[in-house]
Amino acid sequence: MRDSKFSKTWVAIWVVPMAIQLLLLRVLGATGTFESPNALFWIVTIAASFCVVPSTLLIIAAARTRAIELSFVGLFYLAVSILPLVHGLTTPGVLVGDNTTTMTSVLWSIPVGVIFGSPMLLPMRWQRRLVPKYWKQWTLGCIALLVLFAAGLLIDQNLLTLHEPGSPFAIFVATLSILGCIALSVRGLQLARIAQRPGPLAPAVGYAFVGASAAVWFGTSMFSVGFWAAHALDIAGVFVGTIGALIMLRRTGSLQDLIAPALASDPLAALEIGLEPIVHRYISDLAAKDQITRDHVVRTCELAVLVAEELGFHGSSLRHIGMVGLLHDVGKLEIPDGVLNKPGKLTDDEFAIIKSHPLAGERLVLESPVLRHLAAGVRGHHERIDGNGYPDRLAGADIPLEARIVSACDAYDAMANTRQYRKGMGREKAVSILREHAGSQWDAAVVAALIAVTARHEVVVEDSPLASVGQHGNHDAPSVGCDCLPEFAEAAA
Repeated sequence: MRDSKFSKTWVAIWVVPMAIQLLLLRVLGATGTFESPNALFWIVTIAASFCVVPSTLLIIAAARTRAIELSFVGLFYLAVSILPLVHGLTTPGVLVGDNTTTMTSVLWSIPVGVIFGSPMLLPMRWQRRLVPKYWKQWTLGCIALLVLFAAGLLIDQNLLTLHEPGSPFAIFVATLSILGCIALSVRGLQLARIAQRPGPLAPAVGYAFVGASAAVWFGTSMFSVGFWAAHALDIAGVFVGTIGALIMLRRTGSLQDLIAPALASDPLAALEIGLEPIVHRYISDLAAKDQITRDHVVRTCELAVLVAEELGFHGSSLRHIGMVGLLHDVGKLEIPDGVLNKPGKLTDDEFAIIKSHPLAGERLVLESPVLRHLAAGVRGHHERIDGNGYPDRLAGADIPLEARIVSACDAYDAMANTRQYRKGMGREKAVSILREHAGSQWDAAVVAALIAVTARHEVVVEDSPLASVGQHGNHDAPSVGCDCLPEFAEAAA
């Protein structure tokens, strides 16, 4: 499904329930059709109670798998389940008399849900900096506040001022509720476009249904058709959103199982959602052959996505670049272990074997119809801007852009992190080498974006157990890592 189709689907997801709700309000909004407090009490209380269950399960499942973004989704739906439950329990004429809680609880349910899900609306740089550190505290704090708020409304059933549907304040709050739901659902659209799968749209459908239910505050009477429709939309939205998210989580497993360094709020989560089984197999095979190489390609994938974002890519283009980063070294599956894992300097013949991995990688991805579009990027990730790379000695713009991005990210990770053949040099030294050779070894614009990304984000730099061995030679004949800068290593030698 192309990006435009996802966008059209998302628009339809919003237009249909909103049009139905507005039509009912305009045509039948003042028509009392089924005035039964008892029916309202039982229907809403039972339905809202059932809505609490999948919302809670989603939060628990997200916490267990560290699917951070889905925990915020669960918090939103928990808020629009528990406060409507208060709405049902305080229906006048059943367990209690007249009160303001029965209406104010639902008026505030969506704004509270949007606030709980608001970490997803933060600028991406803030998300990566704050969310991993504080998401557990945020989740627990939101649940505690929600329980206290609901308990307060039940204890003091006139705690908040009543605002009738159609009043300026109610319309204002309803409008903000709808806009908040739209903003949250846009995130689902973005993830679906990156994943090239409809799964992330499931929470977006729930947001649309819940958001459309807020239109009841534009003006209707209790027990009218529009009033009952709003309840139906809210209930349907919670079930579609939470159950869809749970199914997505179950099918993909942990959203960070493969892309371990990435946040669940990053596009890498969506990238993992859409991975084909053959990709999982390749990465699993790399792990079995050489864990260091496996970890390297995962980090390179993460960095390539961040750099591509910095350069303005989005949607399926972002996914394409991330996939090239993930599979750029898949050709090393065909490199003999003795060469790949050699801790010292390679001979000329061994280096020739290493240099065959871009062609081997191209051949492997061409074997799969779903991966063929990645072949040029995988083949070209060791080309150089000055034309002195391999295997085709391409230069400048003749090198595919995804290969130029992955090449710089590959080199940065190889230099900064410890490999079989060399102790990692860290960020500052790696950045200085990148900067020195921008425009000759690597695309200058890509290097600038990469440096900006590594300065802002906590890009993973790992020190493997090999660091304690103290026997790190130069690999890749005789470069500083993944044949990044042969001339630099030779000068250093």
